[in-house]
Amino acid sequence: MRRVASIFLVLLLLAACSPDYNWRQVSVADGAVMAFFPDKPISQSRELQFSGHEIEFGLTSATVDDTLFTVAYAALPPDVRQDEALRHEFATAVMRSLYRNMGLAEPDVLPALGEVFFIDGQGPQGNIRLQARVWLTGEALVEGLVMAAPEAFPGHQADQFLQGLETAR
Repeated sequence: MRRVASIFLVLLLLAACSPDYNWRQVSVADGAVMAFFPDKPISQSRELQFSGHEIEFGLTSATVDDTLFTVAYAALPPDVRQDEALRHEFATAVMRSLYRNMGLAEPDVLPALGEVFFIDGQGPQGNIRLQARVWLTGEALVEGLVMAAPEAFPGHQADQFLQGLETAR
Protein backbone atom coordinates (compact mmCIF):
# COMPACT_ATOMS: atom_id res chain seq x y z
CA MET A 1 0.00 0.00 0.00
CA ARG A 2 2.80 2.41 0.90
CA ARG A 3 4.54 1.68 -2.39
CA VAL A 4 1.36 2.44 -4.36
CA ALA A 5 0.96 5.75 -2.50
CA SER A 6 4.60 6.65 -3.27
CA ILE A 7 4.14 5.88 -6.95
CA PHE A 8 0.94 7.95 -7.03
CA LEU A 9 2.73 10.89 -5.39
CA VAL A 10 5.58 10.74 -7.92
CA LEU A 11 3.06 10.65 -10.79
CA LEU A 12 1.30 13.72 -9.40
CA LEU A 13 4.58 15.60 -9.12
CA LEU A 14 5.54 14.66 -12.67
CA ALA A 15 2.16 15.84 -13.97
CA ALA A 16 2.72 19.21 -12.27
CA CYS A 17 6.07 19.47 -14.07
CA SER A 18 4.49 19.00 -17.49
CA PRO A 19 6.66 20.30 -20.36
CA ASP A 20 3.73 22.60 -21.24
CA TYR A 21 4.39 24.54 -18.04
CA ASN A 22 7.75 26.29 -18.16
CA TRP A 23 7.57 28.23 -14.87
CA ARG A 24 9.60 31.41 -14.58
CA GLN A 25 9.70 34.21 -12.03
CA VAL A 26 8.63 37.55 -13.50
CA SER A 27 8.67 41.05 -12.09
CA VAL A 28 5.33 42.79 -12.75
CA ALA A 29 4.51 46.52 -12.54
CA ASP A 30 8.12 47.67 -12.23
CA GLY A 31 8.83 45.22 -9.43
CA ALA A 32 5.67 45.83 -7.39
CA VAL A 33 4.58 42.19 -7.81
CA MET A 34 6.61 39.02 -8.29
CA ALA A 35 4.85 36.15 -10.03
CA PHE A 36 5.68 32.70 -11.34
CA PHE A 37 4.24 32.42 -14.84
CA PRO A 38 3.93 29.07 -16.67
CA ASP A 39 5.23 30.58 -19.92
CA LYS A 40 6.67 33.84 -21.21
CA PRO A 41 4.12 36.56 -20.39
CA ILE A 42 3.16 39.64 -22.34
CA SER A 43 2.09 42.94 -20.79
CA GLN A 44 -0.41 45.58 -21.78
CA SER A 45 -2.18 48.41 -20.01
CA ARG A 46 -5.28 50.52 -20.28
CA GLU A 47 -6.72 53.54 -18.54
CA LEU A 48 -9.88 53.19 -16.44
CA GLN A 49 -12.09 55.87 -14.96
CA PHE A 50 -13.16 55.42 -11.36
CA SER A 51 -14.90 58.04 -9.25
CA GLY A 52 -13.35 60.89 -11.24
CA HIS A 53 -9.85 59.36 -11.17
CA GLU A 54 -7.84 58.02 -14.07
CA ILE A 55 -6.31 54.67 -13.07
CA GLU A 56 -3.83 52.74 -15.22
CA PHE A 57 -4.59 49.04 -15.15
CA GLY A 58 -1.66 46.87 -16.22
CA LEU A 59 -2.18 43.25 -17.29
CA THR A 60 0.62 40.70 -17.56
CA SER A 61 -0.53 37.37 -19.00
CA ALA A 62 0.68 34.01 -20.25
CA THR A 63 -1.34 31.32 -22.00
CA VAL A 64 -0.74 27.57 -21.80
CA ASP A 65 -3.13 25.09 -23.45
CA ASP A 66 -5.97 27.64 -23.71
CA THR A 67 -5.55 28.56 -20.03
CA LEU A 68 -4.91 32.23 -19.30
CA PHE A 69 -2.76 33.19 -16.29
CA THR A 70 -2.93 36.92 -15.52
CA VAL A 71 -1.66 39.40 -12.97
CA ALA A 72 -3.46 42.75 -13.01
CA TYR A 73 -1.98 45.74 -11.21
CA ALA A 74 -3.57 49.15 -10.74
CA ALA A 75 -1.53 51.80 -8.95
CA LEU A 76 -3.93 53.95 -6.95
CA PRO A 77 -3.78 57.74 -7.36
CA PRO A 78 -2.75 59.58 -4.14
CA ASP A 79 -6.32 60.75 -3.43
CA VAL A 80 -7.59 57.16 -3.61
CA ARG A 81 -4.70 55.77 -1.54
CA GLN A 82 -5.53 58.12 1.32
CA ASP A 83 -9.27 57.34 1.36
CA GLU A 84 -9.88 53.86 2.81
CA ALA A 85 -13.56 53.84 1.80
CA LEU A 86 -12.69 54.80 -1.78
CA ARG A 87 -9.94 52.14 -1.94
CA HIS A 88 -12.40 49.48 -0.78
CA GLU A 89 -15.07 50.77 -3.20
CA PHE A 90 -12.59 50.42 -6.08
CA ALA A 91 -11.67 46.86 -5.08
CA THR A 92 -15.36 45.97 -4.77
CA ALA A 93 -16.10 47.45 -8.22
CA VAL A 94 -13.29 45.39 -9.75
CA MET A 95 -14.56 42.18 -8.13
CA ARG A 96 -18.12 42.87 -9.26
CA SER A 97 -16.89 43.43 -12.82
CA LEU A 98 -15.43 39.89 -12.83
CA TYR A 99 -18.92 38.46 -12.28
CA ARG A 100 -20.52 40.74 -14.88
CA ASN A 101 -17.81 39.90 -17.44
CA MET A 102 -18.66 36.21 -16.93
CA GLY A 103 -22.33 36.89 -17.68
CA LEU A 104 -23.45 36.52 -14.06
CA ALA A 105 -25.28 38.67 -11.57
CA GLU A 106 -23.11 39.97 -8.75
CA PRO A 107 -23.53 37.97 -5.54
CA ASP A 108 -25.01 39.68 -2.50
CA VAL A 109 -21.80 38.98 -0.60
CA LEU A 110 -18.47 39.20 -2.41
CA PRO A 111 -15.46 37.11 -1.40
CA ALA A 112 -13.19 38.80 1.14
CA LEU A 113 -10.23 40.71 -0.26
CA GLY A 114 -7.23 38.39 -0.50
CA GLU A 115 -9.41 35.24 -0.54
CA VAL A 116 -9.16 32.83 -3.48
CA PHE A 117 -12.53 32.31 -5.16
CA PHE A 118 -14.08 30.67 -8.24
CA ILE A 119 -16.59 31.91 -10.78
CA ASP A 120 -18.18 29.58 -13.32
CA GLY A 121 -19.71 31.57 -16.17
CA GLN A 122 -19.70 32.26 -19.89
CA GLY A 123 -16.97 33.60 -22.13
CA PRO A 124 -16.86 34.23 -25.89
CA GLN A 125 -16.00 30.55 -26.50
CA GLY A 126 -18.57 29.08 -24.07
CA ASN A 127 -18.34 27.87 -20.48
CA ILE A 128 -15.42 29.26 -18.52
CA ARG A 129 -14.04 28.86 -15.02
CA LEU A 130 -12.20 31.67 -13.29
CA GLN A 131 -10.09 31.24 -10.18
CA ALA A 132 -9.09 34.60 -8.75
CA ARG A 133 -7.59 36.51 -5.86
CA VAL A 134 -8.03 40.28 -5.49
CA TRP A 135 -6.35 42.35 -2.80
CA LEU A 136 -5.21 45.84 -1.90
CA THR A 137 -1.76 47.00 -0.88
CA GLY A 138 -1.00 50.46 0.46
CA GLU A 139 -0.46 51.69 -3.09
CA ALA A 140 -2.39 49.45 -5.47
CA LEU A 141 -5.00 46.87 -6.31
CA VAL A 142 -3.61 43.49 -7.40
CA GLU A 143 -5.46 40.62 -9.08
CA GLY A 144 -4.33 37.10 -9.85
CA LEU A 145 -6.57 35.38 -12.40
CA VAL A 146 -6.62 31.95 -14.03
CA MET A 147 -9.23 31.22 -16.73
CA ALA A 148 -9.97 28.07 -18.72
CA ALA A 149 -12.78 25.85 -19.87
CA PRO A 150 -14.11 23.97 -16.81
CA GLU A 151 -13.24 20.54 -18.21
CA ALA A 152 -9.64 21.62 -18.85
CA PHE A 153 -9.13 23.79 -15.77
CA PRO A 154 -5.63 23.15 -14.34
CA GLY A 155 -6.46 23.24 -10.62
CA HIS A 156 -2.98 22.44 -9.31
CA GLN A 157 -1.23 24.88 -11.64
CA ALA A 158 -3.81 27.58 -10.88
CA ASP A 159 -3.19 27.11 -7.16
CA GLN A 160 0.58 27.31 -7.73
CA PHE A 161 0.22 30.50 -9.73
CA LEU A 162 -2.03 32.27 -7.22
CA GLN A 163 -0.01 31.14 -4.18
CA GLY A 164 3.20 32.33 -5.83
CA LEU A 165 2.03 35.94 -6.19
CA GLU A 166 3.94 38.26 -3.90
CA THR A 167 3.81 42.01 -3.56
CA ALA A 168 7.00 43.92 -2.92
CA ARG A 169 5.38 47.14 -1.74
